[in-house]
Amino acid sequence: MITEDILASNLHSKQSRIQDLSDEANENQNLLDVMIPYADLMTLLLVFFVFFYVTTDYEKNRKIIKQNEQIVEQNQRLMELAILDSLLDVNEQVIIIPSEVLFSTGEALLKWESLHTLAQVARNIQGRIKGEPGWQVRVEGHTDNIPILSGDFASNWELSSARALNVVRFFMDNNFFPPEQMQAMGYGEFKPLVLNNTQANRKKNRRVEIRLIKNFRRD
Repeated sequence: MITEDILASNLHSKQSRIQDLSDEANENQNLLDVMIPYADLMTLLLVFFVFFYVTTDYEKNRKIIKQNEQIVEQNQRLMELAILDSLLDVNEQVIIIPSEVLFSTGEALLKWESLHTLAQVARNIQGRIKGEPGWQVRVEGHTDNIPILSGDFASNWELSSARALNVVRFFMDNNFFPPEQMQAMGYGEFKPLVLNNTQANRKKNRRVEIRLIKNFRRD
């Protein structure tokens, strides 16, 4: 009888232990079920944070790069203006602008990026002749001696004339100078600054000259 009671007690004890382990396992499973979505959420938040950081950093760098590009462009324009101003001979009153600053090869339309520089040149001229009547602004187009291959113009003479005329039209359309104060002339390759015997010399000859003529009188 004692033995049966002992066995029954041991059996009940083991059953209770098994139930406790089962309950503990269920609790752990419930905790695990909660932790897995939580871990997924933390991973998602981490990915979002990294993406937000990278995106923010990219946008910040993009703005800095854009600002730097604008500064470089402004400095380049100021440098071009300083170079053009240094080419102004006080005695002869001539501004020489390299053709590649204003035009693409074989074309007479002003480059979009050249308009700001050309406007600055016009304002520079306005400041020099302000209050002094009798000034004439004469724009001259010049080329090198290489025959033009563009189908738009039959010769360098026509190309240089069209370029000079477009500069004059820009001055007139933007009210820098009145029409009666301006002239447009094309010389082609026939009035070179230097011999057209090297690539560097030909580059010098491809130019637009803006001449300020004092005491101009029409015949």
